[in-house]
This record gives sequence, C-alpha cells and structure tokens, in this order.
Amino acid sequence: MIRRRHLLPLAALPSLAAAQPAWPTRPIRLVVPFPPGGSNDVLGRALADRLGAALGQPLVVENRAGAGGSIGADVVAKSAPDGYTLLFISSSLTTNVATQRLPYDPVADFTPVAQAAVAPMIVTVGRDHPAHDLATLIRLAREQPGRLRYGGAGPGDTSAFAAVLMTMAANVEMEGVAYRGIVDAQNDTAAGRIDVTVTTLASARALIEGGQLRVLAVAAAQRDLRLAEVPTAREAGLDYVTGVWWGVFAPSRLPEALRTRLNGAINAAMPEAAYQRVLEASGAAMAAMTADAFAAHVRAEAERWATVARRAGVAIN
Repeated sequence: MIRRRHLLPLAALPSLAAAQPAWPTRPIRLVVPFPPGGSNDVLGRALADRLGAALGQPLVVENRAGAGGSIGADVVAKSAPDGYTLLFISSSLTTNVATQRLPYDPVADFTPVAQAAVAPMIVTVGRDHPAHDLATLIRLAREQPGRLRYGGAGPGDTSAFAAVLMTMAANVEMEGVAYRGIVDAQNDTAAGRIDVTVTTLASARALIEGGQLRVLAVAAAQRDLRLAEVPTAREAGLDYVTGVWWGVFAPSRLPEALRTRLNGAINAAMPEAAYQRVLEASGAAMAAMTADAFAAHVRAEAERWATVARRAGVAIN
C-alpha cells in the first residue's frame, strides 16, 4: 500500500507542461543578412510567410546587410537562444570564414536548424568557345596549363570557390579573374574574354536562354529537370558536386525541443505550392534535412571551403 505521506513530495513537483513555457508567444525575428530583393531576401521572406502560418506567430524579416552577410550573422550569434531570433543565410556562412576574420565561429556560434533550399552550380562557356562538353574543357586546360581563365566576384566568392574546386577535382590549372560581381564575369564569358564561369541557373538564365552562354555540366548528383539535356559533371567523368544552399540558424545553445519543432515546421512548409513557385523562380529546389544532418553538412562545408581557400592562396583579411 502506498502511504499518503509518500505522495506529498510528488504533488509538490511542478508538472512537465508547467516547466516548459509555450513557444512562440510573440513575433519571431528572421534576420536576412543581405539587402532586399536578392535571392536570400526573396527565399527568406517566402519561407517566413509559410513558417509564421505554421507556428501561429509572424516571422518579421529584418535585413541587416554588409560584409558578405557577416554583419547580420553576428547579430544572431550574439542573440539569446530563445527561439525568437533566427538567421536565414546562404552558404556564404561557410565561405566567409575562409576569407575573413569574423567576430563569430560559423560552426560553434550557431545552431543549424534546417536547410531551406539548394541550387546546383553550372559550368558555362560562351557560345563560340571551342569546348562543347566538360571533358573537352578539361582537356584544353591540361594542354594549356594556366592559360584558360575563369571568372568570379573576387576571392572567396561562391562562384570563384566553385571554379577552384572544379580545377582541384580535374587536377588542372586555370587563372582566376576577379570581377565586381558575378554578372560581369558572366558577360565576359559570353563575350569570349574569359573561358568559363561556374555560376547558378538563376543568375545566368537570361544569357543561357538568349544563347550567349552554353551550359557544359551541372555540378549535382543528378540532372536538373530545368536543364534536362545537360549532363552532370559525374556523367562527364569528373567527381564534382557543389552548389549554393540556404538554411535557417539560431544562436548556439538553442533548446533541442525548439530546434526539433522548427525543423519539422520548415520541412513541412517547403513542399507547399507558394514556396515551390518562389524556388522555381529563384532556380532553386527544396532539400529537406534533419537538423543533425544539416549540422553535419555545415561542418563539412566549412572544412571544404577552408581547403579550397588554401589551394587558391586566398589570404584571410
């Protein structure tokens, strides 16, 4: 028989529900560390709309642009890990650390929550370039070490890093040409002033559809349905997979319960038609992951781009 005196201590304990305060009870701030109108902002706002509806509280987008995304990221890194401040950022989170001295650690100072979108890189040349496939481009690079040139938006730019990664995979040498922006690099590729630019479909779509750029390969594990006739780099004989990704992060030490709930809500929101339309317009696709898988991906990306930066001789400023 259980005596009454043994029940009193249990009755005095707070319930589990009482120990776990409701969340969210007020609007959530979603920091987008880039200016309005770009892909980060467009995708972030589209996800914020769907996520706010799922959570029952609005996600208020705050653009904190500057320093390649590092200013806004630092704001989030220094915020309380209570689920009311989140970061929507691209893979620049892991490339910046290879080129800049940052006030935060992209791995230790954030809680990866969910991957929200991906866009594979594509290898493009001008319409008059002699290479009509990736194998020929690599052969030309081997025959003329250092003579072929690729474009990018300066050292540490995602496109420039992706091009260096391609040369590493192919074991060839090419000269990098830095531009103020990737559009300038694409225009010079189309005009034949440089040989190749590794970019995204969203960025180069107009030049591709206009016949000024040719796509030699997609740097993805499988073909992109929007470029169904273009082989993957692996199909062309090169083990080369890379792209841009976007994801949601919280400050480090976010409670696991909030991380799990956010991950589930984001993964459930991505297949919705409204978000899919924005992805299509942005040349991106959904890429749901568990929170742990996304965290492992972020760690691997940070290590990979640090290696690429060393290979490219990029100095940390």
